[in-house]
Amino acid sequence: MLGTATPLPNLRLIQVKFPGRAMKDIEEDETNKLRTEAEALIAREPIALVNPQPGEELLHKLLHELQVHQVELKMQNDELRQAQIAMEASRDSYVDLFDFAPVGYITLSREGMISAINLTAADMLGVVRKQLVSRRFSQFVAEEDRDRWHHHFISVIQHEQRQRCELSIQRGDGTRFHARLDSDHYSEYDKSSKPGAVNGWVSIVRVALSDVTERVLSEYSVQSTRALNASIMDTVREPLVVLDGALKVVAVSRSFRERFGLAPGEAEGSRIYDLGGGQWDIPKLKELLETLLPHEQLVQGYELEIDFADTGKRRLLLNARRNSEASGETQSIVLAMEVVAG
Repeated sequence: MLGTATPLPNLRLIQVKFPGRAMKDIEEDETNKLRTEAEALIAREPIALVNPQPGEELLHKLLHELQVHQVELKMQNDELRQAQIAMEASRDSYVDLFDFAPVGYITLSREGMISAINLTAADMLGVVRKQLVSRRFSQFVAEEDRDRWHHHFISVIQHEQRQRCELSIQRGDGTRFHARLDSDHYSEYDKSSKPGAVNGWVSIVRVALSDVTERVLSEYSVQSTRALNASIMDTVREPLVVLDGALKVVAVSRSFRERFGLAPGEAEGSRIYDLGGGQWDIPKLKELLETLLPHEQLVQGYELEIDFADTGKRRLLLNARRNSEASGETQSIVLAMEVVAG
């Protein structure tokens, strides 16, 4: 027979902080629900007292509270375990997305050292990932672009906003590619107290690395083609004009400017009908450009007469070629002309 039991301190439910939830956010109804479920489980196998003695009823109540508390803890522990499993699955998915993303991702310290890098970026640099950690990223920037890289890196840290630059990157085997860097500055908490940390917070720079070699080469090819076309146009003796689909002047040859008294850059961007104060705005030219060429690819020996303010009327023979897109829409028109005497 038990003696009089000493009252125990009031028992209270130990609240556990789940990921993403603060203590104050755990509502009272959730606590009540947990207790209700725990008591329902205990009720299936109740403890019955036979001929209870004085004091044993109090002990029985305390034992019941302990059992409820024990079940609640087990239920919370199960919930924590499920949350941990979900977090691990989410983490694994994130790692896969990070490593196999089509864009390279690099995390740099404030000193420009690589602290993390995904597989895509490692492949782009041509070096095994584990050999890249703790190396200075500037080692992979082409020497002629390193000043630009340092300026970009410092600017990102100082202004704390996303910035972009393009650099030539040198791979581990010495080959190069053109890269676009989109960089952001962040602060993250690190309990390991790394050097340079302020109250546990360290500065990092995250860089998204994209290979833009194809685009750069395409732009270079276009620029080279334009330069070549301009060179050709400036060396031919006959006046030449290139128009777009809206009949605006894209380019004129030097001989055209000199023949018809136009300053460099004066014609480009204007409709051909507006050149020379409207002296090209004549029905015969409109017939060629708006009636014949929309249906013909090439028109040769087209004759028209224009009254120029400084030289009077002149007869011109025009050869016109329409260049079309795959859809058939006019992309450009080339006019080559010859001034006919008399």
